[in-house]
Amino acid sequence: MGTRLLALYLVLTALAVAVYFIAVSWQYPGVDQPYPVEAYPAWEVLHWFMAAAILVALAGTFARKLRLGAGDGVREHLAVNALFYALLGVGLIFFRIWPSLLRGGEYDLFVWGSINMVMPVVLAAAGVRMWRAGGAEEG
Repeated sequence: MGTRLLALYLVLTALAVAVYFIAVSWQYPGVDQPYPVEAYPAWEVLHWFMAAAILVALAGTFARKLRLGAGDGVREHLAVNALFYALLGVGLIFFRIWPSLLRGGEYDLFVWGSINMVMPVVLAAAGVRMWRAGGAEEG
């Protein structure tokens, strides 16, 4: 039950990031209109949920990585390792620039745009994996 709740949290966070990322681009369409250089208030709240989701996803994926055995197929090893290192990469970038933003640093649109494009994909993938693993534990 707990694994499935964490999986749901990851998928909902991924969905919130993706939807708001698209909504912001609709609010400021085209390159002729300048984007504001500060973070939107909704992003300031979402960043806390994103930070927790990265940590949950990394912990869950790392636990699965540790449980991999010789009997698991190559495809499973590749899938788990690819997801783990993608999460690790986006997490390192996120936790590198987010504290400076909290201290009033500059809002880098390219870096945050990159994070907001990759984050929903890796969080949703980790959430779906955790959801399936939660069902296997119950059954």
